Amino acid sequence: MTVRHLVLALHFLALATGAAAIGQAAMIWLRHRKAVIRHYVIFLASTGTILLALAVDRYARLAGLGEDPATAAIAWILQAAGGLLYIGASPFFYHSLMGLPLRRWHLALYLAADALAIGATIAYVAAPGTLVFGVALNSLLFAMIALGLVLIAVSLGRTADPVLRRALLVFLLLTVAFFPLMWADAATGWLPALAGLAPLDGLAFPLYFLALNGLSIAFGLRYLNRPAYAEGGKPTTFFLERFGITEREAAVVGLLLEGITGKDIADRLFISAKTVENHVTNIYRKVGAKNRVQLFRLIRANALEEPRD
Repeated sequence: MTVRHLVLALHFLALATGAAAIGQAAMIWLRHRKAVIRHYVIFLASTGTILLALAVDRYARLAGLGEDPATAAIAWILQAAGGLLYIGASPFFYHSLMGLPLRRWHLALYLAADALAIGATIAYVAAPGTLVFGVALNSLLFAMIALGLVLIAVSLGRTADPVLRRALLVFLLLTVAFFPLMWADAATGWLPALAGLAPLDGLAFPLYFLALNGLSIAFGLRYLNRPAYAEGGKPTTFFLERFGITEREAAVVGLLLEGITGKDIADRLFISAKTVENHVTNIYRKVGAKNRVQLFRLIRANALEEPRD
């Protein structure tokens, strides 16, 4: 088996594991209906579409169809669709996964990136083969990957759930290791200096996605496949039972989620501020959080989908 055949086989194997990860995530969402899982399904669909485009391109080259306009068009459409979906969906997935608030300036930044990506895609369609537009779309895609790495790196130490923290660390190390290889792989077509990597052309992407999809399946089973921690801004019965939260502590958690201060909590529950402080300390200890921010992120990352009108 030649390296080219091995690379194609790895693409198909990665596609199979990706389809399994998407199917698993969809079934978990149907069961638990958490917002993070919905974002996760879209995230996996975007990476799967990009991988499918690479597989089509790889198969076309191996079958002698590399110069076929129809095959090239199919591969490019899939790559553009996957790239646009990733650029549009990945920031929301990262925020949801780590329980980060989505502020207005975040939304404005992400929408601007979406607009640039759509503009580059339209421009490329209007002027096929224009290198700058293809480079612009790939650059935005890698910029969103880099953004995810930064968000994870910054939030890693503030993540209370040990399973999620380990999963984020593995994802961070895996992506950091493969990121330069994937960038070099994508850039070989327009950077002559990287021509020496031609023998390994296309190997980084399927290896990365194969590892990522395998980890995604394990992540779905260990972290996502459990009921929500909050519904309608209130802690769920599952959350209370999982962490051994008492009835009085549950009332404190609910008020903390509303953003109410310790003094106001004391007034509402007709207890002393010191008692509230003791309850909060016990809650942090039970869930593994160090402060209110970590508690918020832990619960927000596992919140139920809000009902739509």
